[in-house]
Amino acid sequence: MAAEKKYPYTTVPGQLRKLLQQIPSLGAPSKATQQWLAGIGFAGSNNYSMLPVLRQVGAIDKSGVPTDYWTALRSGNKVKFAEAVRNGYPELFATYPDAHKQDSATLQTFFRTHTGLGEKAQGLLARTFKVLVEFGDFSKSSPAVAKPAKPSKSAVDLGEGGGDGRSGEGNDNGGGASPAQQPLALTVNLQIELPPSADGEVYDKLFAAMGKHLKGLITPSR
Repeated sequence: MAAEKKYPYTTVPGQLRKLLQQIPSLGAPSKATQQWLAGIGFAGSNNYSMLPVLRQVGAIDKSGVPTDYWTALRSGNKVKFAEAVRNGYPELFATYPDAHKQDSATLQTFFRTHTGLGEKAQGLLARTFKVLVEFGDFSKSSPAVAKPAKPSKSAVDLGEGGGDGRSGEGNDNGGGASPAQQPLALTVNLQIELPPSADGEVYDKLFAAMGKHLKGLITPSR
């Protein structure tokens, strides 16, 4: 099987919407395959173009086994599925953090630059993306790319290895210094009770003396 495009799209975005709407009422398949699609009423090569899209957002793994993101679709967890869409289109969300709100013209321009595909394909990419974002809640999802979704428990129980296809894989690189490597910050809070005086010079001398003794205790931050 030929390698899938960097940003796969379906030629039938309306059918993709219908499929995503039906998933909550369907049992989780051992694998989401062409045969499975045909069995639930989505036969034909045009409908089969939906499978690479599901792999792109991690709803199924490279073998077609449903993941946690599939479970999120079934349970109506829109925040979790928004995470899946962000992971599937990392460059798009890096360019437009509110990519889910962008219009078709903006999306097509992005896909033209990053894929080199023709105008028709650009339009289908934009429509495919817009269908996916309908099923996510991006107001509460984190913009940070999360770990790849794991196969759902029911799918692991039912599924087997093998198959073909491709899925995007994320990396959890962690990064950053350990707590032991972080610089120590110390805050000192001085509270001084001043004697009442109408002579301002008294306070000037007092603050000057304080500054003289505290000067050696303060190290400028670097």
